[in-house]
Amino acid sequence: MPDNKILWRVSPSTKLMWRRWGDEFIVYNVASGQTHYLNALAAQVLQYFQGQAATFDELVQDVRDSVPEGEDACILERVRELLKGLDYLGLIAPVNP
Repeated sequence: MPDNKILWRVSPSTKLMWRRWGDEFIVYNVASGQTHYLNALAAQVLQYFQGQAATFDELVQDVRDSVPEGEDACILERVRELLKGLDYLGLIAPVNP
């Protein structure tokens, strides 16, 4: 489980270029030169962290509020895996205290 006290965000110096086709997203990270394919939930999480720094718990609450009832049963695990993946890809990082 991610540390619930850590604030995560997209670095303010990171420039991401977005393209959307329905529920699919392509994100180009200008700094790294990498292109990433994201589903709708992953894009929602990344966009969330572009707008603000937040803890894992804050993110989960926001995501739960936005998914249709009945589709949120495994949202905690899905968001946990997304957080790990976005961190691994260098798209988000912990905020220095």
